[in-house]
Amino acid sequence: MPKIYLGEAIGLVMKTLPIVWVRLGSYLVLGLALGLYAALFGGIGWLLAKLWAPLGVILVLVALGGAFWLVELAGRYWFHLLRAAHTAVLTEFITTGSGPATGQLAYGREQVASRFAATSILFGVGLLVGGVVKFVVRTFTRITSILPLPGVDSLGKFLERVAVLSTTYVDEAVLSRAYAKREQNVWAVAREGVVLYAQAWQPILANAVVLALLGYLEFVLFLLLLGLPALAVAAVAPALAPALGIGALIGAWMLKLALSDAVALAATLLAYHRTTAGMTPNPEWVSKLEGASDKFRELGRKAAAAVAPVARAAVAPTPEAAPAVTPTPTPVVPPAEAAPGEAPEPPLGTVAGTEG
Repeated sequence: MPKIYLGEAIGLVMKTLPIVWVRLGSYLVLGLALGLYAALFGGIGWLLAKLWAPLGVILVLVALGGAFWLVELAGRYWFHLLRAAHTAVLTEFITTGSGPATGQLAYGREQVASRFAATSILFGVGLLVGGVVKFVVRTFTRITSILPLPGVDSLGKFLERVAVLSTTYVDEAVLSRAYAKREQNVWAVAREGVVLYAQAWQPILANAVVLALLGYLEFVLFLLLLGLPALAVAAVAPALAPALGIGALIGAWMLKLALSDAVALAATLLAYHRTTAGMTPNPEWVSKLEGASDKFRELGRKAAAAVAPVARAAVAPTPEAAPAVTPTPTPVVPPAEAAPGEAPEPPLGTVAGTEG
């Protein structure tokens, strides 16, 4: 079995407690917002169900889809950036052995902003990396070969699905090379990173799969932790049972996202950097990915485009000051003497008047 960096990951997350508290606070706010959202649309659905039962069911289903949309929106514009900042700080601890000298959140945000000039670039690189990583998982790997357990073949499809879902952590690990290498061309470092992942996928993916499965178990534990008191209160006040049940589900989900995912991210970063340390991209794997993955080829094009402006600036001639040109003085020719009986010619530059 490959090494699972669970204990070391927990210790690493504890070193980044300032960001962990921000994660907890952010997910607490999101959980409260979802609770209010559920209460509002649940009440409206209940009223509509009094008029016509299917109408209330339809509203609840629409509201459920809206809740997932809200979570996706918050994840894209805040939690994605927060996770990237956390990745930068975790990478600093992994690669240097010590944390940033300044505030962790400020350092992480500065590291992200210095490499990804706009949020769209961060999303763009992440989408391409995620696409290549999922391609590697589906094409070049067999999940049953990295978890040699009795009867695991019957779980092959389920494990494949979990593996694809767990690649979120692998995406962040690939992008973390930009922080570790102090690299500004994030397209190039991402391209190299996915090649290294393809060369050494087995321990990295196994670690991510195990941590993803543990995350589901942790969700169940959080649900029990919050659900048992909710059941006790519901036994006294049955009218509150639906609200308490929804609250327990949302709370367990938020705790899983805030804590379990942080540990899974740290463990995957450790597995990736330890496994690929000292490795260089293998041309054979580069050729395989070039021939099979459109997203990998797009990473190559983006990397070349990012280098081109720098190369043009490096070879552009430096404008030099034009040498001073000393004007050649125009020789002054004295007027020729007039012959006897002739008027002398006027000097150059004068206009002879006309007689009236």
